Amino acid sequence: MYGTDVSEANVVNEFERFIRNFREAGSLSTERSFYLAELDKCWEAQVDRRKGIKFRIKGSHIAQFSENLYANLVNFPTEVIPIFDRELWNISLRELSDEPEDLGNCQVQIHDLLEKDYKIMRNMNPCDIEHLISLKGIVIRCSDLMPDMMKALFRCSVEDCKHEVEVHLNHWNIEEPKKCEGCGASHSFEIIHNDCTFSDRQILKLQETPELVPEGSTPQNVAIYCFDNLVDQVRPGDRVEITGIYKAAPHHPVPRLKMCNSVYRTYLDAISIASESQTRMDAPTDELEQLNENGEFPKLSEMKDLNPELNSDEDIAFHKQIRALAAERDAEGRPTIFNKLVESFAPSIFEEDEVKKGLLSQLFGGTPKPTSNSSRGRCRPEINTLLCGDPSTAKSQLLQFSYKIAPRGVYTSGKGSSAVGLTATINKDPITKDLVLESGALVLSDRGLCCIDEFDKMDENARAILHEAMEQQTVSVAKAGIVCSLNARTAVLASANPKDSSYDPKKSVVENVNLPKNLMTRFDFIWLMIDKRNRDTDRRLADHLVSLYSESGAKARAASPLDASLFRRYVAFARRYVFPVLTDEASESLIKNYMELRNQGGSREVITATPRILESLIRIAESLAKMELREQVTAADVEEAVRLIKAATYAAAVDPETGVIDMEMFISGLGAGRRRRAKEMESLLQEVLAEKSASGTMLTVDLVRAGMNEKLGEKKEGLLGETEFNQALRSAENDGLVLRRGRQLEVRG
Repeated sequence: MYGTDVSEANVVNEFERFIRNFREAGSLSTERSFYLAELDKCWEAQVDRRKGIKFRIKGSHIAQFSENLYANLVNFPTEVIPIFDRELWNISLRELSDEPEDLGNCQVQIHDLLEKDYKIMRNMNPCDIEHLISLKGIVIRCSDLMPDMMKALFRCSVEDCKHEVEVHLNHWNIEEPKKCEGCGASHSFEIIHNDCTFSDRQILKLQETPELVPEGSTPQNVAIYCFDNLVDQVRPGDRVEITGIYKAAPHHPVPRLKMCNSVYRTYLDAISIASESQTRMDAPTDELEQLNENGEFPKLSEMKDLNPELNSDEDIAFHKQIRALAAERDAEGRPTIFNKLVESFAPSIFEEDEVKKGLLSQLFGGTPKPTSNSSRGRCRPEINTLLCGDPSTAKSQLLQFSYKIAPRGVYTSGKGSSAVGLTATINKDPITKDLVLESGALVLSDRGLCCIDEFDKMDENARAILHEAMEQQTVSVAKAGIVCSLNARTAVLASANPKDSSYDPKKSVVENVNLPKNLMTRFDFIWLMIDKRNRDTDRRLADHLVSLYSESGAKARAASPLDASLFRRYVAFARRYVFPVLTDEASESLIKNYMELRNQGGSREVITATPRILESLIRIAESLAKMELREQVTAADVEEAVRLIKAATYAAAVDPETGVIDMEMFISGLGAGRRRRAKEMESLLQEVLAEKSASGTMLTVDLVRAGMNEKLGEKKEGLLGETEFNQALRSAENDGLVLRRGRQLEVRG
């Protein structure tokens, strides 16, 4: 081949031997070769053979068979891959015994290269240009589809000639013919767009994963060019592994002139795209894709996860292992998987089992409800959680573990997040020069988990965005002429510290945490993580912490029942294939428990449960059934959901003055006792104002306050503080009963 020391004949012979003779370890020599069997499957799956096939080949298999062929492939991919395509077509022709015109093109897609050919973005050098490499990263932007010309048709513009010439794409350029062969005229051709052949093209922007970014550095980006079937394969937020040819293209500062800059633009021409880790596979993009003809989700008993046409052999092996795990029972016949999941969730964190159960419920989520035209829209299956409490109670550690286990996730800190960083920002596309939206944290974590640390320190404008995202599951944007609503179907996991750094049990959770009251009601779980002093607990905690660092502790420490990889697989499997539904027994139990919670207060002023609490109970009960891969929600799941919500949210909603659960605290910020006292102070103020104005004395703030305290003293009630008095006075001013001028007051009739 020109410009290389590679013989084309050798590449052809080695590739044909590889396709015909390669067998995986453990297979018999008498069996049909691995890739010939795969080739048969590809052509069988293709209905119209003239459209051709895309054939995936593992780079590690080529290296195992012939190191020389693998080296040629990696070093000269632009020359070698077209040879692979051509030879695969020749092999297909011989195997299928078809006519040449009945077989479309074959395209080889190389993936899974050797470790040495995996590159980190910041370490790529000019020596990698025109080499085959693999990159891992997070997709942060996908461009619109663009037509890419593969074959152009030129027609001579001379009236009597009209000679036509087809020109194919050659080295990324289509050269216009200089001279017409029909009439001899020069520069007389014009392009006929309707008769040209185009293919799809899309440009992705790939960013380094956070764990690969060195301390103090900003993440690097690489442009990825995708063609044909690779278009629309990924969404912003996906973690992917892309194999392709690293290329450099000249940049023309003036488009019509051939002059170009000395600094070239680099990009990756994608050959194959795969999930970065098969354990982080996401659920399908749309719930409606999985609905059957009756508008119902498929049952686990239908064995769709074990269908070899839809899943690879590796996936099926994992799915069988997951089903076996869920089927395990103890001596009393109860499933053991729930306890195993709790033990495997952040094993380095001491106890906090109730919080871990709540976070597990959030990871699995509820069952998505199919939307209909008559319904009120999409019912939220995601569970939102707030961890609130003293410093050093492992809140951030639990956040980090949930982020690593979640099939999709984004981790951010409240102080460093702006409103556009959470929703979407508008940038100018460097190629088309159009304004494009770049997704923020909430949109990138769609169908996943958005972890927000230091939630209480978040800017007010950024926090206001979350009201819509946490209930309606969308983010609405109206900027620079772009008006749209983006999906943000994400479960929010936030952690917050109290105002005065430590939690004050004498105050309500709303007074302790600097958060808007109406935002608090959108959390299904509010866990109070308080650092209580207890001699026995402190001793056990100290033993646990020291054992993490000592030699004897490392030997004595039991291994987690599930490793991190299998844990992720289990969560992804349950989210994708298990859709529990409520039984009649569970529905009755839900109504009964909701009515009990609703009537706990004992008075009309105390609100102990809202309809949002009932929806939370449904979601949590569904997630508990999903953990055991059950298709029905039982009454026991409902009882456990009620117990968890009492252990979390209801502990936070206890009014510190009355000791009674009061959900109204999350709405008004005041407990029932304080609301009653505020009403009494307002009526007392009106009474004192009426008395003093009737006597004809000049009213001042101090005089009215002293009069109110006298009456409270007679009733033997607590005297009026300055805050309470100002609040009552402000309320009277808003009602138009009194006008304040400095320290003087004037009663309005």
